[in-house]
Amino acid sequence: MFDETIVAIATPEGSGGLAVVRLSGADAVAIANRVFSPGLGRDSASHRAVYGILSTPGCKKNNSSSHEAVVDQVIALPMLAPNSFTGEDTVEFYCHGGTVVSRLVVAACRSAGARPATAGEFTRRAFLHGKMSLDQAEAVADLIHAESEIAARAAIRQLLGGLNRQLVEIEKPLLKLLSHMEGGLEFLDDEVPEVDPGEVAGILKKSIEEITNLLALAPAGRLLRDGIQVVLQGAPNVGKSSLFNELVGTDRAIVDDEAGTTRDVVSSRVVRQGRVFVFHDTAGLRLTSGRVENKGIERTRDAVRRADIVLSLHLAGDTGLGSETGLEDSSAMMVLPIVTKCDLLSRSQISLVEKGAVCTSSVDHSGVEELWAKLDQAVEKFELNKAVSLGVVINERHRFKLESSRAELRLLLEEYKDPECMPGDEVVGTLLASILAQLGEISGRVFSEQLLESVFSRFCIGK
Repeated sequence: MFDETIVAIATPEGSGGLAVVRLSGADAVAIANRVFSPGLGRDSASHRAVYGILSTPGCKKNNSSSHEAVVDQVIALPMLAPNSFTGEDTVEFYCHGGTVVSRLVVAACRSAGARPATAGEFTRRAFLHGKMSLDQAEAVADLIHAESEIAARAAIRQLLGGLNRQLVEIEKPLLKLLSHMEGGLEFLDDEVPEVDPGEVAGILKKSIEEITNLLALAPAGRLLRDGIQVVLQGAPNVGKSSLFNELVGTDRAIVDDEAGTTRDVVSSRVVRQGRVFVFHDTAGLRLTSGRVENKGIERTRDAVRRADIVLSLHLAGDTGLGSETGLEDSSAMMVLPIVTKCDLLSRSQISLVEKGAVCTSSVDHSGVEELWAKLDQAVEKFELNKAVSLGVVINERHRFKLESSRAELRLLLEEYKDPECMPGDEVVGTLLASILAQLGEISGRVFSEQLLESVFSRFCIGK
């Protein structure tokens, strides 16, 4: 499959000045020569653009009677192996934008011998040719799908090797320890000195600490990719929809005096200071016999369970402030108490609002900037900036492998706490090899076809 030459549109379809069609594989130059005039000789300089005419293969390009076979005026850019994105011979055609022209260029290349690329196949080939690690390949997808400046910065730093460097630092002492123990099994006991048990325990303990430090950044990775999930929760008619509309800057949610107007979760994304906030307006929590409203309330509870920040709303004058009903199952990193309809309170009453709560009003639009300031402060505790500076965007696949490796390291460390029950080098070597294999799956040092299919299925065609 990967000895074939592939072709795909590498830019989004639609109106635009330019589109890019990419050929990659051993026959990329030969196929380009069948459709492009004046052609690209095998000895042509890599990375030197050539202007010409692209036509369906087999036509006489200089014959005016064959003008119907001409597709477009293009720029052809050959990038010869190994100095290309994929590590293979690659030719990119820069043609006019739009839906039709780029498809015709692809069709011409297919007629000349290329096959359509599958999702993520260019990046997959780059990984298989050693141009990047697997976590760097995943960073390509994160960069393409980034919705905020901070997410894009984090992705490009991981693409430049941020996470891979952290993994290497964890793996190096474990690989050295494994090598020493395997050497002890190959030679006589007096030829290879035994590793001091205290030294082994120290290496294991340090590895556990370094993995724990990486796992502490896992929430930041999710927030960078998916946005910060902020759920507005409270009783019916407390003002959730009004505050939601204030925060997102548009009338996304219906506002009405009738309790229970919101029956489903309404969501909207807001990009602020380079970060993505995803706000969720929810159905009011109350005891009700209505079947439809009960479904809305259950969705509210589900949203609260998955929230990063919960805005817990209470009416001005409500004595229940501080009793957060509906948050029993929440795993939210933070709950911010919000007092609504503060325009109904006198100045002296506002001063009595619980410390830490934000006093808001949809009538005079007060409190919204203060609430944004609170949200910005809350986000600082999620360590997004640290994740960006290190270039570490941990996804669920990384997290699972890190947690599994840490669990096995902890079990091994427990064995070294009792001098009489310490395992032999052969047992330790087997366990270390298993742990290193799991860590190796993050970077792709160890991989299977199933793993690659899972990773690259996230990619779009053309990347």
